[in-house]
Amino acid sequence: MEKHSLDPQSISIPRWTIKRDGRSPGCVFCRSVIVCVTTESHQMSFCSCRLVEYRLLPRPNVRKAKSNTH
Repeated sequence: MEKHSLDPQSISIPRWTIKRDGRSPGCVFCRSVIVCVTTESHQMSFCSCRLVEYRLLPRPNVRKAKSNTH
């Protein structure tokens, strides 16, 4: 039986990343760890008492096929 280790500092779900926010030592109000969740289109950080940051991520450039108009 194969053992899998789980890193509590960073967890990945397909197209999601959940990790501890290394930029901050913790929430100044509740003193809990700030967690950062990143998906393909959103990024949010939160602690036990509040949403710290929420933002939409820019979409990757999708190159359109060039059409011949000649």
